[in-house]
Amino acid sequence: MFTIAEENTNTLLSLFSALPERIANAVSNLDTDNLLELRLRTGGILSCVYLDGSYCIDKRGNLTKNPASSIIVTEKDIKRAMELITSFSMYAFESQIRCGYVTLPYGHRVGICGDAETNGGKISHLKSIQSLNYRFSRELIGVSNNFMDEIYASGEIKNTLLVSPPMCGKTTLLRDIARNLSLLGKRVSIVDERGEIAAITNGKTPFDLGLGCDVLSGVSKTEGMLFMLRSMSPDVIITDEIGAKEDLDTIREIKKRGVSVITSLHGNGTILSDFDTVIHLPKLKND
Repeated sequence: MFTIAEENTNTLLSLFSALPERIANAVSNLDTDNLLELRLRTGGILSCVYLDGSYCIDKRGNLTKNPASSIIVTEKDIKRAMELITSFSMYAFESQIRCGYVTLPYGHRVGICGDAETNGGKISHLKSIQSLNYRFSRELIGVSNNFMDEIYASGEIKNTLLVSPPMCGKTTLLRDIARNLSLLGKRVSIVDERGEIAAITNGKTPFDLGLGCDVLSGVSKTEGMLFMLRSMSPDVIITDEIGAKEDLDTIREIKKRGVSVITSLHGNGTILSDFDTVIHLPKLKND
């Protein structure tokens, strides 16, 4: 059993301030309880993703399966959205944009794509931005309760990996695991590279992480995990979406020091020998 935190409504509504006014007005009356994503594409339909599937949004702000009645997103909408997402300073967000996303207050994330310029085989700049994917962050208190016997047993925190395709709730689950371990009196260090787990805003998190969590934001997982190992003497380090070889090497080093690691991985999971517990989350239905 879990509950949706009371502040979720306010944090979700706050995301609408990063939408172009025309779009924000159109979606202002949508049911946000199960809303996962809002997608804007230049010249394409305004669409959204709910737990039960994808929908178009018509000019009255109603959900529909008929693309012909949907709002059409314009180049002007995308330009305005980027102004709002970056607080009118795209240069200040250039490093995030190169990675394909901007993290907003409260852990909401906007995926970005368009024409890429490369340098040495790596993306150096995105120009002519064409698509935006607003991903909604939520707090679900108690969502990890049913997994805690697998994660914490006989006084020991198991090295745990959450594995699933995108949009199955890995970050939300990690956040609640941190809360539960903190409530058990464990020293929890969160390495929040993209600001999605704890979503620190003005020095505070909007989420309930218990009283025993320390958060390091805005650094790579590899650097951040080693930093927390040295500085905070944690019982467990929690981070999101590992993938690089360096991430695994660092996790192996941390385990040698007697500190547990809980993290997540996109995919179906094959390189799992470094973890005591692997939790496969089911893919959401998406018509």
